[in-house]
Amino acid sequence: MRTVKELRLAGLFAYLAALVLGLLFSYLLHSLLGGGGRLGWESFNLAGLLEGLGFLLFFTFALYVAKKAVRVPCTTLLTAGLLWPTPARRLARPLPRVEALEAYEGRGLALLVQEGRPVGLLGLSDHILPLEEVPSVEAEVAVSELSPLFLRQPLVLVVKGEEVVGAISREAFFRHLGA
Repeated sequence: MRTVKELRLAGLFAYLAALVLGLLFSYLLHSLLGGGGRLGWESFNLAGLLEGLGFLLFFTFALYVAKKAVRVPCTTLLTAGLLWPTPARRLARPLPRVEALEAYEGRGLALLVQEGRPVGLLGLSDHILPLEEVPSVEAEVAVSELSPLFLRQPLVLVVKGEEVVGAISREAFFRHLGA
């Protein structure tokens, strides 16, 4: 799982690589067309229009290839990492904590805590589900990276070190993605 910082850097590098490749392709067209291309406010000609169109097409193609290669969200790629995906901690909702099994009322999800440490999850199945069986991610992992985890369970725990920050449900995840 990649963090938000890693995705921002990947988006920045992919965007810059596509930009450089687009400029190089435009320069190659400029050289092949005799160096007389003009594309600007005061004057332009056919060679200049071809160079501009070549840059635009090659830059777009390079962005498409870069997106497939580095697997970053479109907004992160198109803004060169300025807009980044949401970290998991922002989407996580806190879970009520239960100190003893007798205190669990049987409604909703709850985190079973013994001696100050979380040990299991109540309400997801008909028995206590150990935390090792529930998928969990660090708080700074990007939400866009979580989709494979929802294949096994309808819930992903968000942790920061040993502390359980909260949980993201499958419904909240898909609502966040707009699906």
